Amino acid sequence: MKKAAETMFVCNSCGNEFSKWAGQCTACGEWNSLKEIKSSNFKLQSTKRNTEKKEVKNLSSLGEKKEESINIFSSNISEFDRVLGKGIVRGSVVLFAGEPGIGKSTLLTQLVGEIGGLYVAGEESAEQINLRVRRLGLKPERFDVLETNSIEEIGEVMERTNNVFKIVVVDSIQTMTTPTADAVGRASGIGSVNQIKASAFELIRLAKKTGSAVFIVGHVTKEGDIAGPKLLEHMVDTVLYFEGEKNGDLRILRVSKNRFGPTDEVGVFKMEEKGLREIKSDEINLISGNEEKIGSAITVVMEGTRPMMVEIQALVTESFAPMPTRVFSGIDNNRGRLLVAVAQKVLGMPMYKQDVYVSVTGGIRLDDTGSDLAIMGALWSSYKEKPLVLNPSVPRSGTSPLEKGRQTSGLVLVGEVSLLGEVKKVRGMEKREKEAKGVGRSTVYINSIRELKNLI
Repeated sequence: MKKAAETMFVCNSCGNEFSKWAGQCTACGEWNSLKEIKSSNFKLQSTKRNTEKKEVKNLSSLGEKKEESINIFSSNISEFDRVLGKGIVRGSVVLFAGEPGIGKSTLLTQLVGEIGGLYVAGEESAEQINLRVRRLGLKPERFDVLETNSIEEIGEVMERTNNVFKIVVVDSIQTMTTPTADAVGRASGIGSVNQIKASAFELIRLAKKTGSAVFIVGHVTKEGDIAGPKLLEHMVDTVLYFEGEKNGDLRILRVSKNRFGPTDEVGVFKMEEKGLREIKSDEINLISGNEEKIGSAITVVMEGTRPMMVEIQALVTESFAPMPTRVFSGIDNNRGRLLVAVAQKVLGMPMYKQDVYVSVTGGIRLDDTGSDLAIMGALWSSYKEKPLVLNPSVPRSGTSPLEKGRQTSGLVLVGEVSLLGEVKKVRGMEKREKEAKGVGRSTVYINSIRELKNLI
């Protein structure tokens, strides 16, 4: 039985389908996310059960599988392996996302250059990739380049060369098409929700069948989310985000989902003339000198299991606009507004008539709440127009001490700030203290942000 093409509406966030348009998706709650598509003809299969017994080919016992058969191989890039866990799992599918120009293609080109594999060029030509390979000083013989936007052509190559390619890079999923998707015409369907879903599903099938690890490059929206349906992130095994400031040279590789390893590790790279270079823990230095400056505070954040010292800079200046400006770079906007409100309530700073600008040096984004105290310290320093220093003449009480016996060459503020202005300790304090001590600084413990007045 055949049915003519009909109009359907698909949620761009979760991928659920609806027969009519609505302002809000009832599945995920997003507003204005339903997009109109045309569903192609389809056949209704018979629902009669087949009483014949058939062998289930995909049924296997885990007890029969040896541990050695789970093939995990190294990428030869230690920071990449750190993020993935032990390395790359054969047959896995990795979604690799990041802003335009951040270095996604560069890092994946270096990955193929280390291991060897197939690079599917959906956005570039083979000549352009060849220029990048030679600029990065990689071996061209390790690259097989396929210029196509067709998932079927990728499948033919992967199945014909079964188990030949360790990794397959598809750049990018938004440029891939397949006739199995419910769209009117292949050209008009490029980048649509159904095309992305169908293309990703076919790539996952090919990865499991051939054993090749597939890396799918995904575009991001202006909000920083991966373009396309949210279902795409649920389908793949691992989701990686490559981030950093375009004007800076530091790049952070984060993992938000990982079926084979941790989700709290990060990899650090530095963009140089010949590509991305791995940065070890002892090479990371995001602070400028040991001199205390007005509007500046130093903290130690935990990026996965790695401590990193960063500098928080703040500018608090009188506002002459009806609505004071709030600009936060490198920290969550809502978290920044919350800390500004706490500063006004607890420290008595008149933030209602002050413009506030907060920035994290080095171009990285902080998710660690242990940086809260440093943000408050930078705001207080800028407001008072004095640097933060430990004044030995200030009496220390027994209930809320500024730790005695510390060096005064430089302060490090670490702690999570509550709505009441209390300072709470965070995880990894021993590692943070060791990192601060390594650069000649000392960690200061306070129980309330009110004690910031003792550091001026």
